[in-house]
Amino acid sequence: MTTESTAAMTNQNCDVLLERVENICSDGKWNGRAEIVFWKDRYYMPFRSASEHECYDTQIRMLISDSTQPKGWTPDAGIDAPNVTAEAHILATPDRLFAYLALQDPATPQDEPIRTLYTHSDDGLTWSEPVLVYEKDFSFWKPVTHGGVHYVAADIMTDNPRVELLQSQDGMDWQKISTIVEGDFTETALLFLKDNTLVAFVRQGRVALSRPPYTAWSVHDCPVLHGPAATLVGDTILVSGRVFTENYPDDQPGRSRTGLFVFDPETLQFHWQMNMLAQWGGDESYPDFLTLDDRRALMVWYTGELYEKGVPKQADLLLATLRLQ
Repeated sequence: MTTESTAAMTNQNCDVLLERVENICSDGKWNGRAEIVFWKDRYYMPFRSASEHECYDTQIRMLISDSTQPKGWTPDAGIDAPNVTAEAHILATPDRLFAYLALQDPATPQDEPIRTLYTHSDDGLTWSEPVLVYEKDFSFWKPVTHGGVHYVAADIMTDNPRVELLQSQDGMDWQKISTIVEGDFTETALLFLKDNTLVAFVRQGRVALSRPPYTAWSVHDCPVLHGPAATLVGDTILVSGRVFTENYPDDQPGRSRTGLFVFDPETLQFHWQMNMLAQWGGDESYPDFLTLDDRRALMVWYTGELYEKGVPKQADLLLATLRLQ
């Protein structure tokens, strides 16, 4: 499935055009939680492939573009990861790709992490043996690089639950900078602004802001966005995550959606733009962005059938090109 569109999503500052939407992985399995990076003249997209949303047969597969354009995706063998891997978060450095494997045993309470492993590759095809990163029981979420330093939000859901901000020079050794929020919070997407402000979008309805050296945070309420992702396109902040039609209605099937927002860091307002394409509206979202230039970005998300424990379900990966105008 490929669609071309010039449908506009308006806000007070710009229009966002959907240039293209393409189904890039549809094989009858549950495929989701993809991330996308550009590295050594290719696009790389690790994703979780399994029989259902929570199960013991997970694989971390990899889609690789056939050129410097995000197309012609070739499925690679992927990463040899434990079969309870919830997702793989990818970090591209000049010479090496890192993948951080967040493990989640379906037998444990929901959102309770086991640990995060890391593996790396020098060619994008062969990966090192996964080993523990940071501390046991911490779960990483979408590492980013700013000013040559790598950052990640790591959450812990055991005693003294919290989300910590970590930094690393090499992608392997991580040190704590500060605590972003305390309490039962998970899945925190980081975004650096042009003035070096760091914004943290927390799944459970918090947005936090900090200035260098990122040791103090101001925390505010915001919409709940499951599996959040954020990117900066020119001067526009795009944010996405799972929402529901009770708050953001449309005429697509089901009630689960991948919502797209523009965030204003001055007013702390989230301006809803649209719900992305939902094929079933049952099990949706966990998006990722990759900014292409000052006007365009790629966005990947999954759209799946309604979850039923122990019942195989299908979820497909969709890739859109967004353009600001």
